[in-house]
Amino acid sequence: MTSLNELADRVEAATRCDNALDVLCEVALFKPGTCYRAIRANAAGTKVVYTDHTGNDVTCWAGGWTANRTRSLETAAALRSLASRGGGDGVSRA
Repeated sequence: MTSLNELADRVEAATRCDNALDVLCEVALFKPGTCYRAIRANAAGTKVVYTDHTGNDVTCWAGGWTANRTRSLETAAALRSLASRGGGDGVSRA
């Protein structure tokens, strides 16, 4: 499993948009809400699968967490903040 700080390091080191990192970031930064209770990466690691409160799955592209350098740095900061609060393992929320 990847720690949140390790994931933040990878995001900071990325030199271009990276879908695989976007998926990991989406999973790591997910917060359950009124619509979806859980999230996980699909088997290929290319999309995210949200699970709603009735158990139905919805597969989506991950957000552009590494779309550009500014966004990557913001994402890394959010991951480090979550890590400092003792949040998540950065890999699975299903």
